[in-house]
Amino acid sequence: MTGECPRARGAGVDRGAVDNAFGIGSAPLAVAMTLFGCGYLAVTVYANAGVTGVWQWLGISAGFVFFAVACFLIVDAPGDPLPVHMTVILCVLAVAGVTATLFSLPFPPTHVMQTGPPIGASVIVLAFVAVRGRPAAAWTGSVVISVVATVWGHVSTRGAFWGLGATLPGYAIMIMGSLFSLMLRPMVRRLYAIREADERQAALDAAAAAAAEERSRRLEVLDHLARPILTRIAERREFGADDVETARLIEAQLRDGIRAPGLDLPEIREAAWRARRRGVHVVLLDDGGLSAVGQAESVLGRRRLAATVAVLLDATRRGRVTVRVHPPGRAVLATMAVDADDGTYLVELDLAGHARESVLAGGDPDGSVAAQSLGDEGMVGS
Repeated sequence: MTGECPRARGAGVDRGAVDNAFGIGSAPLAVAMTLFGCGYLAVTVYANAGVTGVWQWLGISAGFVFFAVACFLIVDAPGDPLPVHMTVILCVLAVAGVTATLFSLPFPPTHVMQTGPPIGASVIVLAFVAVRGRPAAAWTGSVVISVVATVWGHVSTRGAFWGLGATLPGYAIMIMGSLFSLMLRPMVRRLYAIREADERQAALDAAAAAAAEERSRRLEVLDHLARPILTRIAERREFGADDVETARLIEAQLRDGIRAPGLDLPEIREAAWRARRRGVHVVLLDDGGLSAVGQAESVLGRRRLAATVAVLLDATRRGRVTVRVHPPGRAVLATMAVDADDGTYLVELDLAGHARESVLAGGDPDGSVAAQSLGDEGMVGS
């Protein structure tokens, strides 16, 4: 009967296929419960306009509170089917709401609509209990409410059968709720299982297509780089010193694409080619740190990493440069170790693109290859 709290508490809760299909915890259902609560109050006040007893109004108000709590719980409680303890609470609240309201009415009742709100509210609560996978408990609660109404009818001098008759129309709704539970719930589960299977298959197809595309790209690169050399070998042509050096550079570039796919970027490939041609020993490694971040962060991280590595490789004249992308989940995205004539330095690059240099052996941080190449922008010395 309240429309705001269920959304506040239940937001983001995975309620399962059946609850999602029936809109349990949704805003429309909360609004419908709120409107029903307003109707409950309007009819109660109208039908009991002649009631003046304080204790009677306390009992009628207590019944409304019981139903309000039950309606709040039925749309807010996660779980499919309903947890046992929640099922018991809802059935007890429904029975308590009917009992408190009926036995607070005048004996005999003075208006035909006085029994309508509590009986209707109990039917709604118990029908939802049935829909949410507890039809046996819902029918038990309905039978208990019929017994309570029968006793109340006898006590109120209207007659036991009159009291029982007030609850009989609600059984039509209970039958519908039970049919929903027994017939539609398995169907909804199957539909959601089929949808999940389709999503898994789509993910597998996308992964296979991406792998095929990557394989085609690597074959094109291999064909572009290696075919001329292989053709010369097949034709038994002689190789000069420059040809041998080019073949070694091609082999190193192909190896980089296998060992460090995250660093297989045009800027890095070209810078590594130039550095190796100068005699710098370049090692590129990728442990997958870029694959675990979001698409936008991955693109930005690759761009910054490529620019940093390219500048560092171009600035190194002799020695060894090792670039490694860290595994996922670490604060540092990549490290670049430079072993040059002026000393050994380690440059760390985080996901935000900030670089930090550490001196490992010899040299001056301000005069190192890394400091001179990267400059002051984004560099934090240690």
